[in-house]
Amino acid sequence: MPGGFRARYDLAAFALLFLAVGNGCTVPPARRAGVTLTPWSEEGFVGRRLSSAHIQIYSTLADPLLEGALPGFAEAAYGRYTQTIAPRHAPSRLNFYVFNTRAEWERFTQRRYPLRSAVYARIRAGGYTEGAASATFLTGRGDLLAALAHEGWHQYVATQLDAGLPAWLNEGLACYHEAVDCAAGRPRFTPRNNTRRLNSLREAIAGDRLIPLADLLRTDAGEVLQLDHSGVTEAYYAQVWALTVFLKDAGSSSRAAALRRLLDDAAVGRLSARTRAWRLGRADAVELSFGEVVFRAYFAAAPESLADEYYDFLVRLTRL
Repeated sequence: MPGGFRARYDLAAFALLFLAVGNGCTVPPARRAGVTLTPWSEEGFVGRRLSSAHIQIYSTLADPLLEGALPGFAEAAYGRYTQTIAPRHAPSRLNFYVFNTRAEWERFTQRRYPLRSAVYARIRAGGYTEGAASATFLTGRGDLLAALAHEGWHQYVATQLDAGLPAWLNEGLACYHEAVDCAAGRPRFTPRNNTRRLNSLREAIAGDRLIPLADLLRTDAGEVLQLDHSGVTEAYYAQVWALTVFLKDAGSSSRAAALRRLLDDAAVGRLSARTRAWRLGRADAVELSFGEVVFRAYFAAAPESLADEYYDFLVRLTRL
């Protein structure tokens, strides 16, 4: 789903990891990464198509070093996705349209998705995903890498899961894959150290704009985007990222195990059946959204019962 966001990383420390520039990072440019490079033209755009094992990139980028590094980065992100949810179907390439300017991206969006182009036009940086294709535009190297990692996750979910994830978890895991560092000369994903999301979370806490946990579970990312309010949008993405960290990495073995069961069930197609069974056993569940039912079914708790612990975790997380 649309995930407009702007990720800010310290690119000096990041060392342009996937550009093989300094800091011992060795992900190779396209010509050394088994990538096929061919001309591409479509709907008035002229650029290049870069194809690798799991990735296909259609690019109008003017920076050849950045462009050549994208397949290696996207392949590394793809490997991370498979560790989060095991692939159920034979792998198909993820497709990324990467534009050098926002004007190109807007023109592509208007032509390809005219009915949704007005909503997508509210995205200030990053991009969106429709099924098995994502469209992003360049606002900075770090921003673009984060956008590919985020939107690539949505494609992976769309192509591998027969039934979708609840919005809070789908978007939370997309944000969870954004932050990357360099260790031993190769990409290392560092989900808890997502600088952009941490900064947005601090701003939401300081501005008293936190979304209550129960509301967060029932909210769809598309609904947030249609509000056209950057503060609410940033708070939403920061909170679903933090909720994913809270469930997965905050020290509760029971919550981490429950999340693992949820993802394993999603991978083999059991998620819908389990949530339907949970709903049928409770008369008061008829008005609950899919996101709320999934949370209650797997974590055996009403969101209100975890709200204080979740809020305390947000405060501690922003003080790291």
